[in-house]
This record gives sequence, C-alpha cells and structure tokens, in this order.
Amino acid sequence: MNRELEAVLLALDAWKEARGPDAERFEMLFESRLEDVAERHPGLSRETLRSLIERQHRRWVLAQKKPTALPPKA
Repeated sequence: MNRELEAVLLALDAWKEARGPDAERFEMLFESRLEDVAERHPGLSRETLRSLIERQHRRWVLAQKKPTALPPKA
C-alpha cells in the first residue's frame, strides 16, 4: 500500500478507536491527511477518496482479526 494512503488509513483507525478529547484531535489529523492526499490527486474528489479509505479501513480491520496461520495439530 502507498505510504501516504497508509498514513490516512492509520489516522482513521486512531480516530475510530479514540475516546474523549483525543477523538477530536485524531479526527483533525485524519481530515488533514485526507486533505493532503486530495490536493495531490486533483482528479479524485474528496468524497470519493473518503469512501475508498473507509472501505479499505473495514477490510484492514477484518484482516487484523483473522489468524495468520492455522494452529498446529494436537
């Protein structure tokens, strides 16, 4: 994955996991990184980019929950 997009994805994850006053700070970080990527890719609308990042985030979260290997047989 592109490092720039990974940074946006991780910022979104931090925002979704944060509680209290940290949530607002992480939201601002996510929005800032999203805006940076949108500026570098003028043909891509901000809404489309946000949608793509959120969809990839869901996939990433599901992948984190799956075991990486089968347990050994007893």
